[in-house]
Amino acid sequence: MSFHFSSINLGCSKNLVDLEFAIGEILKYSDRTPIEYIEDPEDPETDYVIVNTCGFLSSAREESEETLRHYDRLGKKLILMGCYVSVKDDNFLSSLKNLHSVVPFISYSTIESLLFGKKAGLDIDAVVRAKVAIKESKERKLSEYLGSIGGNQRGEKAFVWKGDEVRAYIHAPFGYEYLKIAEGCDNSCTFCIIPQIRGKQTSRKMEDIVKEVQVMLANGIREIQIIAQDTTRYGTDLYGEPRLFELLEKIEAIPGDFRYRLYYMYPDILTLEHIQKLKSFKKLLPYFDIPFQHSSEHILKRMGRHYDEAHVEAFLISIRENFPDAFIRTSFIIGFPGETDIDFQHLLDFVKRHSFESVGVFQYHDEPLAASSKLDEKVQDAVVNQRMKKLAKVLDEVYAKHTKDAQGKTFSGYIMNTDDKKVIIRREIQAPEVDEYDEVKISAIKSKELEIGKFVEYHL
Repeated sequence: MSFHFSSINLGCSKNLVDLEFAIGEILKYSDRTPIEYIEDPEDPETDYVIVNTCGFLSSAREESEETLRHYDRLGKKLILMGCYVSVKDDNFLSSLKNLHSVVPFISYSTIESLLFGKKAGLDIDAVVRAKVAIKESKERKLSEYLGSIGGNQRGEKAFVWKGDEVRAYIHAPFGYEYLKIAEGCDNSCTFCIIPQIRGKQTSRKMEDIVKEVQVMLANGIREIQIIAQDTTRYGTDLYGEPRLFELLEKIEAIPGDFRYRLYYMYPDILTLEHIQKLKSFKKLLPYFDIPFQHSSEHILKRMGRHYDEAHVEAFLISIRENFPDAFIRTSFIIGFPGETDIDFQHLLDFVKRHSFESVGVFQYHDEPLAASSKLDEKVQDAVVNQRMKKLAKVLDEVYAKHTKDAQGKTFSGYIMNTDDKKVIIRREIQAPEVDEYDEVKISAIKSKELEIGKFVEYHL
């Protein structure tokens, strides 16, 4: 038999790690049967399509169902992964004519059965949409990379999660990769259903994480993206208290020319002393991903967030004082139940005062599975839309100032794509797939070699 497969990614970077393991595990068996990864899932040669679903919002579940329905109509054999499985519509799944199987979350013993005849049963899962700046270039590089790693190369192209699973580092050609240090979440944010989907926090052992970093470096990865639902609480379930900083010390001690970035840092347990500690880590990129979601204590309380305005202000001031080149990314939910004009103005003032480098803005919608859907004082859509426009205008002004300040300066970063006249570069401080990239003229780059993934210096 042969196994010609492709994948569709619907989800987040944390879930993408799971997809990489699934792809790696499939390729591991290429010494036993002809296996080929095909870029285009609609290609006639593609027999199987892995659909990695998201279930976080009702809109994401609708997207998952539309995607599954589309490839089912094309006659592709569907391998279902992802968060949708835990909140699935059984009637919908039973309507699919070509649902082949489901790969259980962080349990890859079903892969062999999947390839050699037995169908896997449904189980909770989670996987991915790998959002990229230059889709065509990434797909080409991904295809080349997956072809290069071949079959059973344990120890060289993989690390141990629970057994001998093989992971395909699909971002390696671009110089970075995600490192998931924990799964699940212990927070009770009223707008979020991640704990229902992923369960309580489960941290990985420090020695396993350190081992993966070493394997990443051996595979040419220069920038490591440390992720979890809540990185600041890493280790609480294993060690009885947060151990993120101890983990970072171990990563710092690993030899090699590399940098790392922290995502999903929550301010409720981080102190000013922690900021000072972070300053001592030489390989840490001064990138602060802090999803505040709002600035008004009134709304934060209704959201189930446990920090106050005074702490947040002192926290942000300390970051700017200790990290002159800090890049702060955050996100806000607009129109949360109970948000008044005063609350929204408070948020606008907060954004103007702190001039964040990157902001994700989300319009609140009731999610039936989330506690916030039961809250009173819903905000009318017309009001929310008006507030979204006001915030967008403020953010345009903030971003314009950052762009102006960057002119004439020299930066370093990774080439993401090129043509005859310009080059797309991810500035090193910018996070892959979420922040804006720089478009520069070829003459502005110091290096003459302009290969995708190359680390270069350039000026704006």
